[in-house]
Amino acid sequence: MGFSSALQGRAAHDALLNRQEAELKLLETMKRCLVQKAKCDREYAVSLAAVTQQGLKIDRSDDLQGSHIMRAWRSFMEELEHTAKQIRTNAEQLETVCHDKLASLYQEKRRVRKQYQEEHTKIATQFSHSGPDQHRSLDWTCVAWNAGA
Repeated sequence: MGFSSALQGRAAHDALLNRQEAELKLLETMKRCLVQKAKCDREYAVSLAAVTQQGLKIDRSDDLQGSHIMRAWRSFMEELEHTAKQIRTNAEQLETVCHDKLASLYQEKRRVRKQYQEEHTKIATQFSHSGPDQHRSLDWTCVAWNAGA
């Protein structure tokens, strides 16, 4: 397995670093958006629960006993309450599961970027300490190796 000749050189190195940095920024943005969405969902769930409580504060007089409208209203309020609970549960799950996975992915991307930079620096240092004859030999080896890949 060879490394593409199109990805050799300073421009390719800079492009890889820029891509890695852009992905890290995207992950940070995703994290902020998910946190904000979870917050909005929790607030919405609280508001729905308040609406449900208000909707169930109906005069329970005998006048409404057996009313189809009252049964429909109660059913609607129960569904609304169920929806509020689902939204709250989903918000909590979004905040814990997705947030943790994004944080883990972010740390992994940072680790990989650091490892790549260290390896690139190491190789560049070794290359700069080698003589011109070794450079030509290395260039021909790379060309032959890439041609065979």
